[in-house]
Amino acid sequence: MRAARPLLVSLATAIVTCLVAAVVLPAGAATDPRAEREAVRAKRAQLARQLDSVKASDAQLTDAIDALDAHIAVQSRKVVAARQAVAAAEAEMAEYQRQLDATRAHMAHLREVLIERAVQAFVHPGGGNVLGEIMSSDDFGQAARKHALLDQVTSNDRDVIDELNATSEDLADLKEAAAAAASKALARRHEADAQLAELETARAAVSEKRSALDARRRELESEIAAQARADARLTEIIRSAEARSRSIGVRPGAVSAAGLIWPVSGVVTSEYGMRWGRLHAGIDIGAPTGRPIMSALSGVVIYAGQMSGYGNVVVVDHGGGFTTVYAHQSRIGTRNGASVDRGQVIGYVGSTGRSTGPHLHFETRVNGSARNPRNYLP
Repeated sequence: MRAARPLLVSLATAIVTCLVAAVVLPAGAATDPRAEREAVRAKRAQLARQLDSVKASDAQLTDAIDALDAHIAVQSRKVVAARQAVAAAEAEMAEYQRQLDATRAHMAHLREVLIERAVQAFVHPGGGNVLGEIMSSDDFGQAARKHALLDQVTSNDRDVIDELNATSEDLADLKEAAAAAASKALARRHEADAQLAELETARAAVSEKRSALDARRRELESEIAAQARADARLTEIIRSAEARSRSIGVRPGAVSAAGLIWPVSGVVTSEYGMRWGRLHAGIDIGAPTGRPIMSALSGVVIYAGQMSGYGNVVVVDHGGGFTTVYAHQSRIGTRNGASVDRGQVIGYVGSTGRSTGPHLHFETRVNGSARNPRNYLP
């Protein structure tokens, strides 16, 4: 393609520049730190999408949202790059098509020139026109005569024939290049569609996780507020029990974490501490309704009944000013004044009171004040 090649080289350079961001790394580049980070990020986003929003803890939901946000940011850039690659590929395809149309038009013109000359040769045979000599030759079928006549072709006739042959070669090359450009454009469109689909999937996933976390936040805020309103009563119950113990000669001792067990098997969905400006006075352990709740340590039940915010709740005094609280029970399995051993069933998981779903709200208190249960659990 003599005339077309400089333009195609220039166009190809521009195309490569546009597509740098969208080039797929070869297999040998798998150890590239950027590729490794990309693989880790994509894996985190995949796991985040698969996270069960109902069973996940608040921290897990927050981490999932962060992972999906990071994935969305990268994926958005990929979509932009993919769209640029589509535009570049389609521009390349359009340019080849323009050259193809121009080449076809030029070939048609050259054929018209040769046909016109052949007509003139037929109408005016022997008029000095080489084509006319060929048309009027008696031994046209003889190879030697044809070669002799062709040797006499004028410069103009030879130029037209040479140009037609060269243009025919260009046309074949352009057809091949145009087909390749069309295939590339189609592949780029498929790639862009795939990148966009991945972006939309990630956006939907992060929206679902945010909605779940927001709903949980609203519910937990309501639960914390209700428990805060009941805190004074709970503190009064505990301190009254301590006063009764002192009146019969029981001396407070040092609080020790030794010997506590987890009161129920499950996943901690919400930790102790400040949550959205309010104190969450215990830990929430997710478990199905009806799962047995065990006393974390031996002691005496000082409250077993209903309490605003806590629902069905059991409070166990372990001596020395140390008490444990078991809230939201579906059914209480003990009674006021009962002595319970460590591991003894005292109730069953539920969602009574202000609750975000079936779980055990477990508190540890010292002299009536809430402390982090993690400090005392194994």
